[in-house]
Amino acid sequence: MLEAAKERVRGLRGVVRVESLEAEDRDAIRGMATKSAAENRGVAEVLSRDAVLCLFKGPEFRPPPEPTILLVDETGRVLGREVLPGEDVAATSPRRVVRLGKDFVIYTDQPSGTQYRFLLPPVPFPELEAIPGLADVVSASPDPPQDDFMKRRFAVPPGGEHASILVGFNLRNP
Repeated sequence: MLEAAKERVRGLRGVVRVESLEAEDRDAIRGMATKSAAENRGVAEVLSRDAVLCLFKGPEFRPPPEPTILLVDETGRVLGREVLPGEDVAATSPRRVVRLGKDFVIYTDQPSGTQYRFLLPPVPFPELEAIPGLADVVSASPDPPQDDFMKRRFAVPPGGEHASILVGFNLRNP
């Protein structure tokens, strides 16, 4: 099942490399979590799965299926979110929005709390959901120190040419 997942990911447009993360890699990544700018709940969810893949992608990789950055209040209510490529949130959302640049909107139609934070949620990875024996598939973008660690670990050149994504899933009997 793990090899089937790796082969599926390797075949995706824009993927330049796929590696399995061992327990010591996962522990190191967990220890590098930063909370100064945002809570990266996605990476925590990925690392809780039975198996974790790290993929390195180029700019031609597909956009995420859901927003990867949310602005939430202390109750978890979503106050704003990333705008995905090609999405017209102002035209399709039932909520009133204000655009902050081209990539983010703030919802203005409901009261909010008094404390705010950015949240990076777990994001679906639909390409693996249909593989028999895989369950609870999620993906996440790692924090910069985690991305740097994986590039060093797998000898991927540093810098912005290739970004990493973590994909985790549980293993079930098919």
